[in-house]
Amino acid sequence: MKFAILGDVSCDLSPELRGRYKTEYVEGYLRLPDGREVKSKLDWNDISSEAFYDALKKNPDGFTTSPAPAAELYEIFKKYAEQGIPVLHTAMSSKMSGTHDFACAARDMVLKEYPDAKIYTFDSRKFGAGGGLLTVLASVKRDQGCDLDETAAYLESIKNCVHQAGWHDDLAFSAKKGRISNAKAFMGTLVGIKPIGDFSQDGMTTVLSKVKGERTAFKVLLDYIGETVTDPENQIMIVASSNRRKPAEKFMELIRERFNPKELYYTDLYRTSGTNAGPGIMACYYVGKPLTADLEEERALLARLNG
Repeated sequence: MKFAILGDVSCDLSPELRGRYKTEYVEGYLRLPDGREVKSKLDWNDISSEAFYDALKKNPDGFTTSPAPAAELYEIFKKYAEQGIPVLHTAMSSKMSGTHDFACAARDMVLKEYPDAKIYTFDSRKFGAGGGLLTVLASVKRDQGCDLDETAAYLESIKNCVHQAGWHDDLAFSAKKGRISNAKAFMGTLVGIKPIGDFSQDGMTTVLSKVKGERTAFKVLLDYIGETVTDPENQIMIVASSNRRKPAEKFMELIRERFNPKELYYTDLYRTSGTNAGPGIMACYYVGKPLTADLEEERALLARLNG
């Protein structure tokens, strides 16, 4: 292996995806309503996704998350440095979490002891499966023969091109957790309404439009992807959901029919992302045109497609 690829716990790559692309991840922490703090992992080995989201829905304030501290990241990075293996760590947006700052601090500590070590801490400016997609694409570049520096440069060049095309039908939860913007304009109108959004340049899910009915929402989303995606037939796309598996599977069928991507995968929002985003997300993550400032062009596009 030329270098190791470590996502953080918010990347939401399933065990199958991590195995397919030979990536690892750094676990986080989850505080439960009973006060216990447990490891937050990217699996459902000790609880089903349905049970987790049911408990979260009943007591959203009872669950909180925190990333691995710098001291833990130091120990992880140090193990690779001792073996002479370079490391690429992909972190969720620094505008939303201290994960990247902790990784930078850990890197600096390791470099004091191992000045020849190579550790790249990547601020994905994304959240959830958006960061996961960037982690997967890093693996693809590694398989193509790129070294750590080349792969990091590639990620930096495309991170503002990763889109999230989907809906979120539980805006009240996400607005309260501070992981979604422009939600208040659409709250109170959700009966039969699908609020549609994309990433901002900082990785915040931003509601841009509202569509009436699931069938119309699927059409608008497919048209939106069609207008923003680049070279879809050679792309890896990921569909993710937080307890919305059935519409996610329908979305995947429609995406295959319309775009025939090279690879299309499903993953859940696991405990860390789920705690902060809540139930109700169903979205596709892909590489496309660069996101514009304040999402002005994306907002106008959705207004036209939903007109």
